[in-house]
Amino acid sequence: MSKANLGWLFYKKMYEKGDDDRHIKSTMDQLLRVNAKDDSMGAKHSFRLKTVYPGLLIGSGYAHGLSSDYDAKIGFYFDHTTGLPIIQGSSVKGMLRSFFALPMEGQSDPYTKEKHSFIRDLIKKSDLDVDALAREIFEGIDADTQEPKSIYERDIFYEARVVATNGNLLQDDYLAPHGDDPLKNPIPLRFVKVAPEVTFEFNFDLKSSKLATSEEKENLFIELVQTFGIGAKTNVGYGQFAEWTREERDAHRDKQKRREKQEKKAGLDGFDLLVEELKELKKRDANMIKKIKEYEGDIKDKEAIKEIVKSKSGPEKFYNRVVKYLDELE
Repeated sequence: MSKANLGWLFYKKMYEKGDDDRHIKSTMDQLLRVNAKDDSMGAKHSFRLKTVYPGLLIGSGYAHGLSSDYDAKIGFYFDHTTGLPIIQGSSVKGMLRSFFALPMEGQSDPYTKEKHSFIRDLIKKSDLDVDALAREIFEGIDADTQEPKSIYERDIFYEARVVATNGNLLQDDYLAPHGDDPLKNPIPLRFVKVAPEVTFEFNFDLKSSKLATSEEKENLFIELVQTFGIGAKTNVGYGQFAEWTREERDAHRDKQKRREKQEKKAGLDGFDLLVEELKELKKRDANMIKKIKEYEGDIKDKEAIKEIVKSKSGPEKFYNRVVKYLDELE
């Protein structure tokens, strides 16, 4: 957490003495010196992306600016509680929604065909009903019944938090607007941005359906954010994120697999859970994998499991390990 609430510095302290150059410069210097991060949300689904040059601009539509040249001339968004920059969940949802070409206020998207084709390519489903998937994700409409889903069955979008920096959280930058006269000598306008090499954690609670699993949705969101960016001025390079390395992608896939196993086990009890545990054990002895899998449907109790494992010519060390494991469960 920061030692100073950045939002308070930017929107309150900055204005305490009006157009006092010295005070404004001192406050801006203090703002840009703060290097802080937030805690991970620990959401059910999440991924981390790192900003690249020139950085990220959020909240530019908010009013800000005094006549002093030291002041920032456009706004910035800070979380009210932590004072740190965040990307609101509604902003993440709105940005992703725009790539699915859902009609807005009754107006259709002129690039619907191209966007749907792009989504199908990313999710690797050539016959996917993208419109149905979009209504499911962003409007909570069930694809079969066309009725609204329960709030507990809908996909949830949380804020994206700063979880790591590389020395700087914020930096200043300048715009040089020419107006209608391309030959006019522009007056540089100062503004604040998230610095390059700041890591954001994007957070969701995604639900699987017949159209797409939660992992497919998560992977789709990763590709969309990395492809198009987020925030203001993405057309001139702001709001872009670094491509994942192979190691980062492998680590994320491993995380997804662990989550899948945990979710599957959470829905099991008794014998079914025991079979899942045995599946994990059998991976350590390759020649028993097919044997145990072949007889899983016939297993009725622990003693039966022991007998099946023992009688199917598996290594004795594997049998002993299974017996010990089953006995420990009692």
